[in-house]
Amino acid sequence: MRRVSILTLLLCLVFVIKGYSQAFENDKDSLVRLVEAKAVRLVDRGGAPFREVKGPARFLHNNTYLLCDSASWDVNANVIEAIGHIQIIQQDTYLESDIVTYLADEGIAQFRGTTVKLYNKKGDQLKTKFLDYNTKDSIATFFNGGAMRSSKGDIVEGDEGRYVSETRTFSFTDNVLMYSDSIFVRSSFADYHSDQEFADFGFRTVAWKGRDTLYSNSARYDVRRETLSLTEENYLASQNQELWAGIIDYHRNTGNAELYNNVQIRDNEQSSILMGDKGVMVQNPFLAYLTDKAAAAMYSEEKTGVDSLTQEPIYKRDTLFLGGDTLKMWMVPMYQVDSNEVSNALQRRKLADTDPIVEIDKANQAYLAAYKKNKALIGKVVPPPPQQQPKNQEPAEGMQLSDGPQKPTFLGKDKGISSGKENAIVGKDSLKTAFLRDSTMLGRDSLLKDSLAVQTDSAEVQKDTTKITFISVFHNVKLFRSDLRGVCDSLIYTSIDSIARFYKNPALWNEEKTQFTADSIQLSVRNNAIYKANLIENAFIISEEDSIHYNQIKSTEMVAYFKDNDVYRFDALGGVQAMIFLREKDSSVTLMNHKECRLLTSRMANSSIERVRYIENVKSDIHPTYQLPIEKMRLRDFKWRADELPKSRSVVTDREVLASRRGFFNGFIFPKYPLTKTFFPDSYETITNLAKEINQKIQEEDQRKEEQARKEQEEKRIEQHRKALSQEGKDQMKTEEMEPAGQPTPQAN
Repeated sequence: MRRVSILTLLLCLVFVIKGYSQAFENDKDSLVRLVEAKAVRLVDRGGAPFREVKGPARFLHNNTYLLCDSASWDVNANVIEAIGHIQIIQQDTYLESDIVTYLADEGIAQFRGTTVKLYNKKGDQLKTKFLDYNTKDSIATFFNGGAMRSSKGDIVEGDEGRYVSETRTFSFTDNVLMYSDSIFVRSSFADYHSDQEFADFGFRTVAWKGRDTLYSNSARYDVRRETLSLTEENYLASQNQELWAGIIDYHRNTGNAELYNNVQIRDNEQSSILMGDKGVMVQNPFLAYLTDKAAAAMYSEEKTGVDSLTQEPIYKRDTLFLGGDTLKMWMVPMYQVDSNEVSNALQRRKLADTDPIVEIDKANQAYLAAYKKNKALIGKVVPPPPQQQPKNQEPAEGMQLSDGPQKPTFLGKDKGISSGKENAIVGKDSLKTAFLRDSTMLGRDSLLKDSLAVQTDSAEVQKDTTKITFISVFHNVKLFRSDLRGVCDSLIYTSIDSIARFYKNPALWNEEKTQFTADSIQLSVRNNAIYKANLIENAFIISEEDSIHYNQIKSTEMVAYFKDNDVYRFDALGGVQAMIFLREKDSSVTLMNHKECRLLTSRMANSSIERVRYIENVKSDIHPTYQLPIEKMRLRDFKWRADELPKSRSVVTDREVLASRRGFFNGFIFPKYPLTKTFFPDSYETITNLAKEINQKIQEEDQRKEEQARKEQEEKRIEQHRKALSQEGKDQMKTEEMEPAGQPTPQAN
């Protein structure tokens, strides 16, 4: 029994000793130690004991040192009122001020009314006048405004916030402003991570960089990478573009951005919206490259008439949707475009603007005039023909006809079409050569000599800074507009000639009933409207009459003309075959006219052939359609590709086109940094000077742009006036030629 009692007693003593030990450990941090002081005396204040400490003095509590010039220590409340050269040191966190109240039981150092500076070993500084520092968890909480300047010079300010020593994170809420590397930010809150040197922002974040404005509900600025990443409801507005994407990585130095998830780029200069799920945007010179369901919406307003009451023009707005596997749009000044590309584009435009039938009619008129002239000279002696002109000079009018009438040559499959003048060649070989030259451009950026090249010789002729637009779309290309559909493998467009070139098995449909196919097609645009389509090599036009009968025209080349975006005429040039179905008054199809000729021109109305003119070597066979086999009603290589026709714009892209948001930012005020002005006046001066410099630069750019616009407008007005005077002079000359000669005025005797 004694042994059991002794053992029990020993166990009790062990538990008692362990309990006292734990209690001592728990009370260890609660003890405030006065480590150093010059003098200490105990005084009574209202019946409560106080220790008056004269320093320099040093206290230790919660592994935290409190240094001051003097202090009053309420022993019962365990509260220290410290004054003069206050320093609180805990590991690598330091606080400095003039007055602090330290609540030892709570471990809270309270700073009120005088500026307190919190900084760490890295050199980040937080300044405020109202701050609580908890020595237990090493967290500082401030209110009534504070500003932080990082060791790199970044500025963050806000109404409230805190600093976590363990992670070196500064957090700010309410009226948060940041400045870093010429980026100005306003947000609802911000967390600045000192070690990693990045800041996270929250709801309604707006950032400014030069002319660029960025918006997001979740963003991060990486100081080291100088990249602003937007990750929720993101938007970017530059001078001429607006941009949306699920993720935007914006680079401060260049203004370029990587884009991910539901990307849209609205280009105000080009009246276009580019879309995709992945891409990049380069600002200077502008370039957008998109993949993953890439598409573009090209919107335009076309004049359709005049209001009978107000006499104001009536405009119709339409949008062309264009999509493919990859889409690229870029703009460069004219002087940076390869000279060969400029030459090729101008030649394409010249050929596209030539009307072959008009040239043929001119040649016919010249032939008839020469024939009549030579017929009148039969049996008469005529002077010898003049000497032959040098080859590089054009012969004098009629000289080539002096030996007798010469029928103009209408070149066909291998020769092309010529009006007799070298500069008017519009036949197959000329267009084919131009297109073969263009096709070698596909798959590489040969359209640009160097988009970033800069001429170094300032003494050169003044550079042409006109912006040239290029668009390229590759693979599975689809096109949709209310009155025009199309497919091909590759498409290239340049504003030098305003021609879209379709390559590799292209097909176009006008109003779904008329199909155009060829080896390659070029579509000319003038004043935001389709002007002409050139079908190069193996051209085939099919017009659907009904599910069985199709009007067909096949030729080496064809040219289709558009008015109000509808085909009203087309020409077939070389080796023409045609099948035209004829209707009775009851609209039943009874006859098929099979034609062959060298050339053909046709007029259309309501997507149906209305009138046809056949030219040279015409052969015609008319067949009744009753019990005529289908194969007899089809030309060779007939293929109605309606299954490829884009039925709606959703086939090209099902994305919703977002409306412009430029006006949305009128309510956002550019940051003024009032707290930075109070706590870091030198940094405030740097920020405001930079803001003024940026604004000055923007104003100068705007002024130059306005002056250039006024200059161009004035030049346009002068040119129009010159043309008007020139036309007036021509009209006057015609009038004088038509008036009879006047009688001489009698002389006075």
